[in-house]
Amino acid sequence: MFSSIIITSTLCLASVFLSGVHAAALPVCGVPQKPVASTGGKTVAYFGQLKSQPTDSLAKFCADSSVDIIVLGFVHIIRGKGELPGLNLSGYCADPIEGTDLIHCPDFGAAITECQAQGKLVLLSLQGSSGTQTLSNDTAACEYADNLWKLFGEGTGLESKRPFGNATVDGFDIDNESGDSNGWPRLISELRDKFTSASKRYYISAAPQCPRPDKSIGSAVYLVDFLFIQFYNNYCAGTGLVSSFNDWSADIAAKGTAGTKLFAGFLGSSEKGTGYATHSEVIGYVSQIKNKPNFGGVATWDASCANNNMDPYGRTFLKAMKDSLQ
Repeated sequence: MFSSIIITSTLCLASVFLSGVHAAALPVCGVPQKPVASTGGKTVAYFGQLKSQPTDSLAKFCADSSVDIIVLGFVHIIRGKGELPGLNLSGYCADPIEGTDLIHCPDFGAAITECQAQGKLVLLSLQGSSGTQTLSNDTAACEYADNLWKLFGEGTGLESKRPFGNATVDGFDIDNESGDSNGWPRLISELRDKFTSASKRYYISAAPQCPRPDKSIGSAVYLVDFLFIQFYNNYCAGTGLVSSFNDWSADIAAKGTAGTKLFAGFLGSSEKGTGYATHSEVIGYVSQIKNKPNFGGVATWDASCANNNMDPYGRTFLKAMKDSLQ
């Protein structure tokens, strides 16, 4: 996915995830929570970087019946000013929190609460294409997890720095594109530990590119609740999608430890990027993979582009995604 002010364009672009070897097995940073990853066939839409219509907002997509899970992007800085993470939501929110790379977004806080009241999950994505920092060691991973929990979860101690006020997200998405997978399994372990004492269930997802193995996420793909696999801007897009998804499905079923559900990720618009699938093509591809036991649904980059992309019958790309699950 693309991210932030550092992004070079506000067009409906999609990033190219890097591929490579898997990292080592999960280290222990706490006692992991046993996750529940069943989704029943859901639609996922990234949101927070692109705007196709002046009326686009988080509240708008929370109210859209075609969207089940919204992923906000991005926490693009691991350790910045004030030794805290940094948040970028492009043109939607830009009120800086003094002494940090964070922003004050009360409208997002209210929308998150309303979205959750409608039974939808709101995840927060980490890194994006401008997230160049890495988790250099276990200490860095645990510090990052602690700050994320205090700023966006149920942790305490940074109340004045919380971008969304009292609102809490429903989990975190790893959209690492740095080419360095070190530290992410440790981060997951620490977050799972924090989730055990939480008031609700939290989730962890990751967004690898479809060529396996993924260089930037590594062994973390076996440890998450959801995988939002990118089937665009790469050689397995389009006609290679079904074969690639089947390979992913078999690999995760054999090696996964979290009951991971797999989502087929599509480009929400043909304006930029390669491997775009039309509304009807999405439905056709999904019909060939949705019988897999670990199929979770479909995902798109991003909500604004997909909502503005209509077929000849006036159906949005988001609605076509929903229709593909029927």
